[in-house]
Amino acid sequence: MKILVIAPHPDDEVLGMGGTIKKLSSNNNITLLIMTDGASAQYSDKKMIKVRKESCKKSSKILGISEIKFLNFKDMKLDSVPQLEINQEIEKIIKKIQPKMVFTSPKNDLNRDHDVTFNSTLVATRPSSSGVKKVFSYELPGYTKTPFSPNHYEDITKQFVHKIKAFKMYKSEIMKFPHPRSIESIENLAVYRGIQAGMAKAESFELIRNIE
Repeated sequence: MKILVIAPHPDDEVLGMGGTIKKLSSNNNITLLIMTDGASAQYSDKKMIKVRKESCKKSSKILGISEIKFLNFKDMKLDSVPQLEINQEIEKIIKKIQPKMVFTSPKNDLNRDHDVTFNSTLVATRPSSSGVKKVFSYELPGYTKTPFSPNHYEDITKQFVHKIKAFKMYKSEIMKFPHPRSIESIENLAVYRGIQAGMAKAESFELIRNIE
């Protein structure tokens, strides 16, 4: 099956569902779509953009991702781009690869890039035109306007080591505990979601749409 993972920034795919990607990649063809260029208020230079793209490629190889596509919108500025333009860019990718399952960032995220990505994904995956059967949002470290409410869990006990190995490719993004992007916090969240689902470690998702 063809699967599309949409990430607002390079590393969101690992933080949100690195273990699940590794798990699914053994029997599925996974394309990763990165919405922005990887720059930020802290790292705006071209060198850092190149570094984060290279980190993404190394990380994706570990997780078994088949292909990466970069849209190169400006980081932290997706809300300044006309929504129609973003919708159309995602629609082009979906039309080309024809995935049956799509994963995207969570709704109501305080990070505007995450929120815009979620909304545009829903438009681009409309049942009437996309052919997409399932749409999930993954959980990201950080803060949302409303608590993330998962209704689907994936056991990543065996894949967690690969998730951490992949995240370590993004050296500039690793923070010290208790930051949400620290290695310890990532593991704590996996254990917490695992406890909720009767597993040692899990990643959680919200099933947005399911067409049988």
